[in-house]
Amino acid sequence: MHGVGTTHAGYLEFKIVVNAATTENVNAILQNPGAVVYLVGAGGCGMSGLGHLLIDLGHRVVGSDLVVNEETRQLRARGAEIHSSHAADQLRAAEPALVVYTSAVRWDNPELQAAEKLRIPIVRRAVLLAALQNRQRGICVAGTHGKTTTSALLTFALDRLGLKPSYAIGALVPQLPASARFSKTGAPGTQPYFVVEADESDGSLREFQPEHSIVLNVDAEHLDFYSNLEAIGQEFGQFASQTRGHLVFCADDSRLAELFARRAGAVSYGFHPLAAYRCELKTEIAANRRERSKPETLFSVWHNGEKLGEHSTSLIGEKNVSNATAVVALIHQLGFPAADIARAIAPFRGAARRQQELFSDGRVRIFDDYGHHPAEIRATLQAFRALGPRRLLVAFQPHRFTRTQCLLQEFATCFRDADVVWLAEVYAASEPPIPGVNSALLADAIRAQGQAVEFIPSTAELRAAVRTAMQPGDLVVFLGAGPDITNVAHELAAQLGEEGARVKDDIYGDLAARLSKQTIVRRDESLARRTTLRVGGTADIYVEPASEAELAEVLKFCAIYSLPFVMLGRGSNLLIRDGGIRGAVISLAHAHFSRIEVVGDKIHCGAGLRLKTVAVEARRQGLTGFEFLEGIPGSVGGAMRMNAGAMGAWIFDVIERIRFMDYSGQVHEHPAAEITVEYRGCPLFKNHIALGAVLKGQLAPNEAIKDRMDAFSRKRWDSQPNQPSAGCIFKNPKPMPAGKLIEELGLKGTRVGGAMVSDVHANFIVNDGTATARDVLNLIEIIRQRAKSTRGIELETEVEILGEG
Repeated sequence: MHGVGTTHAGYLEFKIVVNAATTENVNAILQNPGAVVYLVGAGGCGMSGLGHLLIDLGHRVVGSDLVVNEETRQLRARGAEIHSSHAADQLRAAEPALVVYTSAVRWDNPELQAAEKLRIPIVRRAVLLAALQNRQRGICVAGTHGKTTTSALLTFALDRLGLKPSYAIGALVPQLPASARFSKTGAPGTQPYFVVEADESDGSLREFQPEHSIVLNVDAEHLDFYSNLEAIGQEFGQFASQTRGHLVFCADDSRLAELFARRAGAVSYGFHPLAAYRCELKTEIAANRRERSKPETLFSVWHNGEKLGEHSTSLIGEKNVSNATAVVALIHQLGFPAADIARAIAPFRGAARRQQELFSDGRVRIFDDYGHHPAEIRATLQAFRALGPRRLLVAFQPHRFTRTQCLLQEFATCFRDADVVWLAEVYAASEPPIPGVNSALLADAIRAQGQAVEFIPSTAELRAAVRTAMQPGDLVVFLGAGPDITNVAHELAAQLGEEGARVKDDIYGDLAARLSKQTIVRRDESLARRTTLRVGGTADIYVEPASEAELAEVLKFCAIYSLPFVMLGRGSNLLIRDGGIRGAVISLAHAHFSRIEVVGDKIHCGAGLRLKTVAVEARRQGLTGFEFLEGIPGSVGGAMRMNAGAMGAWIFDVIERIRFMDYSGQVHEHPAAEITVEYRGCPLFKNHIALGAVLKGQLAPNEAIKDRMDAFSRKRWDSQPNQPSAGCIFKNPKPMPAGKLIEELGLKGTRVGGAMVSDVHANFIVNDGTATARDVLNLIEIIRQRAKSTRGIELETEVEILGEG
């Protein structure tokens, strides 16, 4: 017999059921691959994950839930039969071999009562999950906070390392196909690992007997189930005693240190100076740099006093760095090299509702986060506050009356990093109300601490209040574990998207009406195909003016609408982020700006003309001095802006006169001798647009020019990669060329996703055809940090980086 029953709230805990299944006999029940398993509450992410595992094992899944969500849709797409109600007849008709429930299901559920009467084996979710994990090499991630993100990161990293793990995670993870998978084949010749997010909320940690475990923290949580913090600690202590191999625990948590520091096989990690794996925050947020608008967190890990490696992650905040270090520690204990671990974790983007960005348009950003415990909220807001000097607006929905009551004073002080706070009414999560315990009570407690807060019980009114209060530059965070608050977040994000689309429609239509049919105007134009690196998002509006007058009209239009714009050449020496470019992208690719005329020893050319065309026409006309341009994959205008050079020569070495336009649409001409130029740049073109130039060469025999061009071409292709790239990534620092430095650092061949440091020339990052801009940016940061930490050299990017993250 296995105990299940009722607490004061009606949850299953102590009632004795004769037909309750145990970890030991579940696998025997499921010997038949086609056995039917009935999931009561199939729409929960944990339960839906079980559904995926069972389908992977060849079982038929039937179940029920009162909601239709992404989880139930995914199960139905795989053939599961999920009912939208709870009814005894549904269960009888399914004739299941096993019925599964969670502690969120009340015992008066008609399907559970029917299963008990029919003597169908009944099992808690954790018992079944533990039984399935026992078939493979189990790894559990436990802790009162952060286990979803950590287990998702561990799974993602192991998968990238080729281990093909099984997993069960308590949330959807965009980079994984489902919230759970049973992998029948691991790495060649090995049994698969099975990563489980192990939940402590209902005392089910004791069901698991993993090979390895990570324990992140212990806090006063789930006090509706546990009598006190000591009881929670005992639960984790029992769990740890059932771990056979490595027990990785956080040294910064004094309770865990007391529980596990002297345990054989325990491995500590964290910021603590005595941690076996010590993490060090290198850059909290790299958001204020010229080349980055989306934050990255950079950190180093030291193992027993020796530097293990440097890491980059899009997860923000010290807690996420600590949790990522736990993953690094365990994978390193499993025998993987530090460099492989760094590459495996860098591309991870997080789980749903964990710092999940729902909307960003360059003015405001909307995030959805699952935080519902004061410690989680405090850490989350500290991380968001580090994004920069902007207002932080927070809408929070408390989760459960019992949690609100037990942790009222902790909740009252956890919002101090917020500039504006709204409270929605408590989400009950099936709990009965506690008289006097509600969000109005919490609002009073927050005000008593001297912080302003507004209680808005209606979710529709909450969305309206947040929208009204928003100002350009704001960062808005919706916090809470229940579905109501996340629905408000998604609805507001959709509303802002619709508002932006309407504005963009109006702007696009007005601009197109002002210009001739010869000018190209497009919406949502892909920019990846317009760069030599072949990465990047879209432009809101893309324009190719047909003349200087049309270009001037576009600039005036942008000024009227306060529409930001970016000039795009031929796309070399350029990295556009995956979020694309808001506003307008203006390209002088129209034939009008690509004209060329040779008069004596001078070449008159437009800014949009390819440099290779200049070199070829000069050779045809018997003019030397332009051979070095043959292999530079850009335009005349772009070369002027960047003062492009190669083979010891620079574009301004051969320019006699330039023609340009200011941002008001006025055209100017100046001798090149009057223009200030510098290494890899021309300051004039930071706020002016190149229109064309007069280049001066010298007469020479065609054959000599051809020989010189051929020699340059051979030298270029012998020393530079032929895969898509943006050219040299870094400017040469004073001590030595950047390529030589990067090669000496041993970084040739280093890869993040589809981006790789070229094994031909180390100052090139190449795209294997699958790279994203984020892959390239992460690789850039790895190189920078290695150069800084080992040589003390600050590398500066030569490539221009534009757009949203």
